[in-house]
Amino acid sequence: MRLKSIVALLGLTASIAAFADPFAPNNPASSLIGPPPGAEQSLQTIADSLFGPGHVNVDTGQSSAGLWSSTTPNFATSVPTLVAEFTDNAATQTFGIWFGTDTNNIVSYDILLGGAVAHNFVSIGINNGSLDISSGVGCGSQYNCGTFNNALINPNSFGFFFKPSASATKYYSLDQLNSADPRADRFVAFQDGTTTNWMFAYEDGTDFDYNDMAVKVESIAVAIPEPETYALMLAGLGAMGFVARRRKSRGER
Repeated sequence: MRLKSIVALLGLTASIAAFADPFAPNNPASSLIGPPPGAEQSLQTIADSLFGPGHVNVDTGQSSAGLWSSTTPNFATSVPTLVAEFTDNAATQTFGIWFGTDTNNIVSYDILLGGAVAHNFVSIGINNGSLDISSGVGCGSQYNCGTFNNALINPNSFGFFFKPSASATKYYSLDQLNSADPRADRFVAFQDGTTTNWMFAYEDGTDFDYNDMAVKVESIAVAIPEPETYALMLAGLGAMGFVARRRKSRGER
């Protein structure tokens, strides 16, 4: 009976591993922010210029959120605005949005392109299955204008990403999706008090000063995990518990 139980447990483990990991909507800890090199502005200076002095402390006021949702039911509108860039990659880096159901099912779209400069902004609208990116000027070089359709697009669960260049790694708002080499925490988020206004800041190298791109995004709130996310997690835990109970009831060692 022991051999049969071991084989069954191995089979169960393999089947659970075949599932993608569900999203963990919050990042595990605050990020240590380093000083900027040379005459570059610090992240605190950038935050003060955006929200006003004293509104946000970038060391102690970081949000753990990595997924967001609309502040209005079933449809999201926002105006992502480029606040600052202090990096050699400023002419090539992009800022965008991503949607998904788990770590194996993600779709992403660029919003701000390499031609965007500080104070440039674009309007986005998110409906179930569609994303609209629009601007009165700059489409093609500054913004990725257009209407995009995909079943994964969801106004109640989305994140953001940063990419230094076309050939570079994409860094997501969830540490869970980033490589730990040298650190997975490439993204920091700050909420302006109890408002629905946020600043997202990214790190593209190894100094972790997080001033390589800062973007303001309005009218979003921290997302609550979808019921199916919890269902997937509970199903895996329940299945493993079931096997453990069967082994115990049979007196197996």
